[in-house]
Amino acid sequence: MGVAAGTEATGPGFFLDRKELRALALATRDGYRNARPYPHAVLDGFLGDSLAGALADAFPRPDHPGWMRRDYREQSARLGQLQRSGFEGVAPTVRHLLAELSGMAFLDFLTTLTGIEGLIADPHYRGAGLSLTLRGGHLELHADFNRDRTRHLERKVTVLYYLGRDWDPAWGGALELWNETRTACEASYLPVLDRLLVMAHGDTYWHGHPSPLACPEGRFRASIAAYYYVAAPPPDEDAAHGAIWAK
Repeated sequence: MGVAAGTEATGPGFFLDRKELRALALATRDGYRNARPYPHAVLDGFLGDSLAGALADAFPRPDHPGWMRRDYREQSARLGQLQRSGFEGVAPTVRHLLAELSGMAFLDFLTTLTGIEGLIADPHYRGAGLSLTLRGGHLELHADFNRDRTRHLERKVTVLYYLGRDWDPAWGGALELWNETRTACEASYLPVLDRLLVMAHGDTYWHGHPSPLACPEGRFRASIAAYYYVAAPPPDEDAAHGAIWAK
């Protein structure tokens, strides 16, 4: 597929092609809206082999000093929170992708795919950003938080980009999407290299990878998450106006 263009794949100067993204969104939007158990789309080969491989090579390893480890009942052996340090020490190629996920071309792509107007990115990646799960780690079924309380925004879309090079299905780690009553897993997607997953947000949109990861020591489940929001209309929406010019 490959929607990136620009400089050498190993450098930070690539960019997302707006026209290619729009065409991809138009071809995928019906499948997104009709997907079960809730709207979502999975796009393989999103950036192309060369760039995806460079990103996988540049992804921070478990010894990166900025990781914070989570070991709770709901999630274990999971490393994250690099955004708290402003992604300090993260390779330029990866940081550039984070910037592109907040850019015009990608926001337009999400709007065309989902039909949601006015999507707002979060360049601070609160609760999102880079994540790494070690052998034995898991993430219980859950529905995500619904508001950005700092900016008073409502969450609408989640994007996940996976960087699992040569991922063996026997290792597990697939993202499972469950129905509203949590009685059946209706979709499951392995965290393979260059796979982009876009899914709608909802309080009954259950997902996770609840089984412990069975990858060998030295391998890990790598992903990048980005969340997108809309502004809730204020109570006095009718009072909104444009510029007021001084006479």
